[in-house]
Amino acid sequence: MLEMENINKTFGAVQALSKASFRINKGEIVALLGANGSGKSTLIKILGGSVRADSGEIEINSRKTRLTSSAVSRKLKIAVAYQELSLLPRMTVYENIMLGHFIKGKFAQIDEKANKAFVRTLFKKYNIQCDVDNYPSDLPTSTLSLIEVAKAVSWKPDLLLLDEVTATLHYDEVELLFENLKELAKTGVAIVFVTHRLAEVYRIASRAVVLRNGESVADVPLPDTEMNELVFHMTGKKPEYHAQAALRHTTADTLLTVENMSVGRLVNSVSLTAQRGELIGLGGLEGQGQSQFLRALYGAVPHESGQIAIDGRPVKYSSAAEAVRDGIGFISGDRNRESIFAQRSIGENIYSAKLAQRSEFNYISKNLVRRETQKIVDDYSIKIGGINHPVSSLSGGNQQKVVFGRWIYVTPRLLLLDDPTKGVDVMSRLDFHKFLSEATRSGMTVIMVSSDNDELLAVSDRIYVFFEGRIHAVLEGEHKTEEHLVSAMLGLVEKKEEQQ
Repeated sequence: MLEMENINKTFGAVQALSKASFRINKGEIVALLGANGSGKSTLIKILGGSVRADSGEIEINSRKTRLTSSAVSRKLKIAVAYQELSLLPRMTVYENIMLGHFIKGKFAQIDEKANKAFVRTLFKKYNIQCDVDNYPSDLPTSTLSLIEVAKAVSWKPDLLLLDEVTATLHYDEVELLFENLKELAKTGVAIVFVTHRLAEVYRIASRAVVLRNGESVADVPLPDTEMNELVFHMTGKKPEYHAQAALRHTTADTLLTVENMSVGRLVNSVSLTAQRGELIGLGGLEGQGQSQFLRALYGAVPHESGQIAIDGRPVKYSSAAEAVRDGIGFISGDRNRESIFAQRSIGENIYSAKLAQRSEFNYISKNLVRRETQKIVDDYSIKIGGINHPVSSLSGGNQQKVVFGRWIYVTPRLLLLDDPTKGVDVMSRLDFHKFLSEATRSGMTVIMVSSDNDELLAVSDRIYVFFEGRIHAVLEGEHKTEEHLVSAMLGLVEKKEEQQ
């Protein structure tokens, strides 16, 4: 169906693709894998027509073609759901989905009723929880990702390209998406699936094509390929897994106590404790209250009732700045909205938490900022051009390392993480897990929301599972298994090992 041979693409001095190759047949689902910066997104953009290859050959249905624009790709029945959402904020959801192929009525006028009816069928199929007249700016990220998929599917493509669409999705949304993708494949649609969640690859794809430094380094059948081998192809290194629980320092001292916290209609009477040096995981489906709970702890959103105590001292932060000054850190997986100052330098981004902890104005020299933050960059192997370069010049994984470095530098006693490894490649993710292991071993307490069940199980001492705004289960020890976690997320079992 599709064959790409010797594809080359440079952006200035950067060689994004070097003699890369890729093939896929009708009705096949193929995973396209690689670390951040390996060339995956560039390859997808070439197929989508938004980027032109410098050289190489592309054949579709045995005919050579040049993909010179998005319009040419759509004419060849290629559709893309992009990781960087292509939705226009000033258009309604249904207008975004149908833009470029509106259903027309009499006199070639747009038939609004027919268009909305068509979009509603897609919403029902993919369980998209919003109205067709909503605007993207009013919707959560996971809903926007599903809308991006629906937009691509609405073109009825022969080749569907999905670039990290599951990065913001939770278990139930991923399951339904996979069911629909398998149905599409049965009708003959070829599907290219890009993800950093390697466990997903084995559930949806039959083959994996791996890129490294812009080159195609492997094309392997997944039933015969272990995950460690995929990681090796992606990085050129054998993965090293860190025994989190064995390294973690824990004591009997309670750092945080939360009693009967409620946040609007989203969080209902939640209680939780965390010890020094403990990593608490917060699991649950999208929208069950875990992210709002985290933000209430941080003072970013108010809580109507309940008590919070740090080291036995009652606290109620009126702002995030107040929490930071009291030794609380926060990292969001939505880097662009909540974590980085895109136009500021790498050094300034790392130093920003230290600056926020100061209650008075003091002159801070540029040399001090450069010297102190360069040490973080060196210690944690953050790949940068220069410490004064804008943080937006870095890959997503290295941007998130900068954010981690910001908090490692000031060593908060409590670090709150809201899906921090979302959309991050496998080796960067392992680096983050190593950061967390070192931080908790030194006595820092971490509370982490994650949409990745495998990650929650791997790094957490205990997992509090949210369901409909409440703690439905607390999993630890032998009960900390995928079966218990998934069941609790769906509200099917209640295994409260402790309910503080």
